[in-house]
Amino acid sequence: MTARKKPTMEDVAQAAGVSYATVERVLNGRGGVSRAKEASVLQAARSLKIDRALHEVSVRWLRIAIVTQNPASPYYAALQQGFELAQKSFETYRVLCSVTFFDDLEPQSLAKVIERAAQKADAMIVVAYEHPLVVDAVSRVAKKMPVVTLASDLPDSGRLAYVGIDNRCAGRIAGELMGRFVGREGGQIMVIAGLRTYLGHEERDGAFRSVLRRRFPACEVVATVESREDARSTERLTRDAFKKYPDLRGIYNISVGDEGVVRALKAMKREHEIVLIGHELTPVSRALLIEGVMDAVLDQSPFVEAVRAVEVILGHYNRGTPSGLPLQTPISIYMQENLPMQF
Repeated sequence: MTARKKPTMEDVAQAAGVSYATVERVLNGRGGVSRAKEASVLQAARSLKIDRALHEVSVRWLRIAIVTQNPASPYYAALQQGFELAQKSFETYRVLCSVTFFDDLEPQSLAKVIERAAQKADAMIVVAYEHPLVVDAVSRVAKKMPVVTLASDLPDSGRLAYVGIDNRCAGRIAGELMGRFVGREGGQIMVIAGLRTYLGHEERDGAFRSVLRRRFPACEVVATVESREDARSTERLTRDAFKKYPDLRGIYNISVGDEGVVRALKAMKREHEIVLIGHELTPVSRALLIEGVMDAVLDQSPFVEAVRAVEVILGHYNRGTPSGLPLQTPISIYMQENLPMQF
């Protein structure tokens, strides 16, 4: 019997349709190879089972540009921590996560931030709202490199994937909870969005209204107001709402600023009369649930979303072993009686 021939770099080169020098550069991490050829070489090497730890091949550094809002709110702070963990967890695969924050919510400004961040990147992860200028900027980037949208999708941008919760499902859950908590007598309900141009916020609002209309017709959504992702503005918005709708029974806060809503309710001595449902389990929302002034919180684990988004980019470049985790992250519902322990 003859021993089976061990696969060589020449075999890999033939299978991948590239030169021996290209294979040598990829497998020895010497750089200078296009992304397409690099992927072909690694795929051929894996299929031939070449005797190397290919998941640890020291290829060139992969630069991921991450564009997101400033981590002033707990959600964006948790995202930042998730990207920091991803940087450490995937260090073997030579990945660099470079985060660019934006404060200015004007579309022209955000489009420029996206284009600038992409200049020295191999991939992009972006949390952005839907506006023609923003979608156009992301589309131009997506023609050059893989783009993953996070938390709120931009489906017409040519992005590679969306990582996050099903925002319509989140809105439906919030509507179900609101209808049951307010009760059969119903009443007036207000929605506080961050920016309705965030597709995720629009989807939550629309689905919330749909469930109340269909299943709890005694509940009337009288207004959707925008905090513009400014946690400080929710107190003013809540006070203004009660001037116009003194019989308000419930508030669904889609975005940040639960503490501002509660400050306004306490000032009016209405904190135990109003049903308040929000998003993201944070130290603030946790304390409000324990106090009994907040009724339910829908959580989407931004920490996990950040890590998963980086993993999607790595998978596109054939680096690492897929975890098999879904792109759509689960929604957890927290109330006073099922809060997890703090660590």
